Amino acid sequence: MDQLGDQWSPEDIRDALPADSLREGFDRQLAAVEVSERPQVLARWTDMVQTLRAAAERGREVHAYQVEHGGELPPDFHGVAMQSAA
Repeated sequence: MDQLGDQWSPEDIRDALPADSLREGFDRQLAAVEVSERPQVLARWTDMVQTLRAAAERGREVHAYQVEHGGELPPDFHGVAMQSAA
């Protein structure tokens, strides 16, 4: 379901969501819209699933690099720096 042009069904999207709260939010939103608005809702949720999957894959790549390089981040890593609340 990751290739461009693939059609995601509501079940595909629901199955791909990693948390119950997301699945519940998806179900609520889908139930609340008119049938004519469903394609836009499905497209937004499909984009979100694909973004989550890409982020998870990038996280796995960064972790593998760190394991191989003594904890160093990859040179192309552009993450969010955590700031202390001091």
